[in-house]
Amino acid sequence: MIHTATNVSRTSLSGMANANIAWNSWANTTMLDWLGTKAPELLDIEVASSFSSVRKTLRHIWNVQDWWMAALLGEEPAFTFGEVYTGSVEETIEGLRISSVRLVDYCESLSEEEWTATGKVAIPFTGDFDIPRFEMIQHVANHSAYHRGQVVTIGRHAGITDAPMTDYMYWHLLAR
Repeated sequence: MIHTATNVSRTSLSGMANANIAWNSWANTTMLDWLGTKAPELLDIEVASSFSSVRKTLRHIWNVQDWWMAALLGEEPAFTFGEVYTGSVEETIEGLRISSVRLVDYCESLSEEEWTATGKVAIPFTGDFDIPRFEMIQHVANHSAYHRGQVVTIGRHAGITDAPMTDYMYWHLLAR
């Protein structure tokens, strides 16, 4: 049987952007639910990676999502790269979960015109830019996906080998 993969309501820019951020939230939640079943000490095992543990990688995803949320709101985001985070694994999981839902709630409130409106964003080490909201959200979803992949790889090094599927097409066709 061939399934229809197109949903007319998602063919608009706002529909596609909202789908992207809904997938991001679902994928983060799926990953966090999975990690919540693991011993917390496994999430702090250090390996060679851009962020050296699962918890540090989760914190980075959370930081970046909150940074872009501030940019979406027209605020000047705080630069927190390199901060020392002392929160527990549980606090990290909950913080990322809340951040993901907050992005969905914000994005669902935007009109088609607001999606294409630009916001001034000062990106550290890069420059000052006017960026449409839909491109900011595209970046957030891609950035989180990249680091979710790192979480799986770091987890494998820590002996966690049963990662869930969080790909966009899996969500789009089977999970939403």
